[in-house]
Amino acid sequence: MVSGKNMAKYDKALLNAVLEITNRCNLRCKHCASDSGKARPHELNSKAMLKLIDELKDLGCQELTLLGGEIFLRDDWFEIASAATKADMRLILISNGLLLSEENYAKLRDIPIHLIGISLDGASSQSYKEMRGVDGFDKVMALLQRLVEDDHFPHVNAITTFTRENLLAWDDFVALFDGTSITWQVQLANKGGSRFDEEQFITRKEYGWFFDKAVKTLDDFPNLQLRFMDDFGYCPITPKLAFLHDTWRGCIAGRELVGIRSDGLVCGCLSLGEKFMEGDLKKESLAEIWQSDKYFQAFRNREKNLQGACAQCEFGSRCGAGCAAMALSSTGRMGENSYCVRQIESERLTSTLWGSS
Repeated sequence: MVSGKNMAKYDKALLNAVLEITNRCNLRCKHCASDSGKARPHELNSKAMLKLIDELKDLGCQELTLLGGEIFLRDDWFEIASAATKADMRLILISNGLLLSEENYAKLRDIPIHLIGISLDGASSQSYKEMRGVDGFDKVMALLQRLVEDDHFPHVNAITTFTRENLLAWDDFVALFDGTSITWQVQLANKGGSRFDEEQFITRKEYGWFFDKAVKTLDDFPNLQLRFMDDFGYCPITPKLAFLHDTWRGCIAGRELVGIRSDGLVCGCLSLGEKFMEGDLKKESLAEIWQSDKYFQAFRNREKNLQGACAQCEFGSRCGAGCAAMALSSTGRMGENSYCVRQIESERLTSTLWGSS
């Protein structure tokens, strides 16, 4: 344990972890927040990964997400995944789906998997290729159908990351997933990756359009399994989106959740990029990093450092300026998030009132 005379121990359990098991990837997606492609120098070996699983268990971890890069490019992915399930963690796997061989599919069926997510950023062969650089649309759609028809997998998500490039394909995605048992997981690209053209980061006006489309979609397609990730919300006024009140309890990065890179660097959230890496598993144990008050201070004290509209909001202490990655992408600060549906709705109401006076 890292200690000091004035350093208190952080005693909250680490409930969730996101573990990048390799940065190697068969794709070079331009919106990737992890800059995946080549393996990182000195990625943790099998022994270190399995030791890490034991450390996560000891810290109370209940849910572990394994991702890359591309997880199936790591030969020992199954050992790591199996160790997590034997440690009674809910296991989530994220993949682009293009390298899932029959051998690996059979291995998937040998372990309990809570959720498997497959990336799908295009609603057609052409748009998929434009977003991901290869023509993998048909293969991914066939895999999603196979997974959702297999009783072994209770939760199958198609993960769409939106930029300005594919934003207007919303209705095409709805047509793909309406009437299926596939959950459509919707998220936004942030500015964390070096390949990402910031001109493709959706504007605040487009963010408002997004929620208008979402409300209409929920009305028109009641059977669509639609899931918003943490870059959406957070305490909306619109009754149709009231579920976001219940699901959003503040960003848990660095408070209940930890991100761990394949080279052993530890951060509050893997979406935030290089400058937010804090501890190093090659120098300290995960317990020392997690429990020390010298790390994660920007996350653990967000409510005390609210700025702008977030500091004035009645939900500020609960919301904490929303998703840290979106706050940084939209304002450059963790304490203020202009991509907030409540702010946008409030501005619309004010504009309407002034316009009618």
